[in-house]
Amino acid sequence: MQAETKNIQFDRIRILESGQFVLECNINAEAEVRKLLCVRCDVYDVRAVAAAKQIAAAGKVGVKVVYETEGGVDSADYVTDFSKILTDESVTESTSVLLRASVADTETELAGSTVRVRTVVTLSPVAVDGAELEVFVSADGVCAKRDVITLTTLAGEVDRQFKVDDEYASGVSVQKILCYSADAAISKQTPAEKGLQIDGEICASVTYLSEGEVAQKNIVIPFCETIEAPDNASALLTVTVEKSSLTVGGKEGENVLALEVSARLSGFVFENVEGSVVTDVYSPVCELDFSRPCLNFDEICGEYTSRERIAGSVDIPEDDVDAKRVLCAEIAENDLVSAKAENGCITTEGVLSVCVVYEREDGAIYSTKIELPYALSHEARGVEAGDTVISSAACCDLYAKLKRGREIEVGAALSFVSYVVKHRETCVVTGLEEGAPVADAGDAIVVVSAAEGDTAWDIAKRLGVEESAVQRQNPSVGFPARGGEKIVVYRMLSV
Repeated sequence: MQAETKNIQFDRIRILESGQFVLECNINAEAEVRKLLCVRCDVYDVRAVAAAKQIAAAGKVGVKVVYETEGGVDSADYVTDFSKILTDESVTESTSVLLRASVADTETELAGSTVRVRTVVTLSPVAVDGAELEVFVSADGVCAKRDVITLTTLAGEVDRQFKVDDEYASGVSVQKILCYSADAAISKQTPAEKGLQIDGEICASVTYLSEGEVAQKNIVIPFCETIEAPDNASALLTVTVEKSSLTVGGKEGENVLALEVSARLSGFVFENVEGSVVTDVYSPVCELDFSRPCLNFDEICGEYTSRERIAGSVDIPEDDVDAKRVLCAEIAENDLVSAKAENGCITTEGVLSVCVVYEREDGAIYSTKIELPYALSHEARGVEAGDTVISSAACCDLYAKLKRGREIEVGAALSFVSYVVKHRETCVVTGLEEGAPVADAGDAIVVVSAAEGDTAWDIAKRLGVEESAVQRQNPSVGFPARGGEKIVVYRMLSV
């Protein structure tokens, strides 16, 4: 017996264990710092290369601080490169890696004119590994049961930079930019003529001095990028802000803020390919010796986006003078801790930390840090418990307001994009060899009682006849059987 085989290729998608590192830096002010008002840390330009049992990660960490000196409110920033090694026994040189990064915590200390900042950065890798399996296709005299499965194959990696810019009239005189930050979020991906269209937005927050007072403006710039992708493709992407610049123009008293942002789409494009595999075999004339291992494969079943609002409040210390007004709010950390699949929904948990700068009744400027923990459930049809979820979150809107003299409320809109990977398992036939001949049953007509759930294949295999014969000779029986139906099979017909 000559058996025909073929190789099938596919890719596995895995979330690897996260790693953390601590970055310490000193930011020097031009004068002694009396009070630290706001700190923001960002991780960007993150890249990863896999090697044997390890991942080499590199990127940049930017720190921005707003502080008060004897001369008034001022700001400074600091940018440094980092390179770290993550170890994982399962990683090889052929593994493709997408690295997500976030700031988990920030600690500060004042020492004269120096601001010491300690930042905890979390690196979360997603690995894609290639796999292949030789499977049985056909052989003379062998009945084969075939099932269609959807295999995910890596069609290409995405590393695309793009720029967006816009201008906004402030309506006031902008004396100095104290701090500005930009975040990016993907809102949806849709099939396009030559690939996938990725829509999203850049969300920026600008803190500035106007006539000696601190003020803030939120800016939103939409973007739309098309990446190359085959038909029936899906993408697993992150978007990060690489560089941004803010200039002040226009006429005095009505300055215009011109924002230019360079962002980067990175990730993978997958092609979902349907293929036929043999999941069971038998022969009416001989016994078969064959292997039937389980094939484990992944399928990206969907991309889910949602926008949720969260809010919280904090009381200023009792020994403080009442707050007069809120001046600005800046994100300190946006740490998405976990994303979990449940039946029909995705649950995300994390903490958004916000620095709020406010003015007291006595004219002094102070700040407080508010942590907004969240556990949000997003509707996701078709998602089941046990599916793998790869999520990211961006803050698209932020506000802070004074509710009473000693209570400040903070609210934010968080934009989530989640990719769901289903882990499938199918037993497939691989090697096959011919065994001993099957003894002739000798019965011309066989009548059996179907068990609940029996298919025509199950009956045919049990009786050693063609599946088509069972269906043709029992047209009134519906399969799968309800149970108890009489199945009649004619082994040979007299003319």
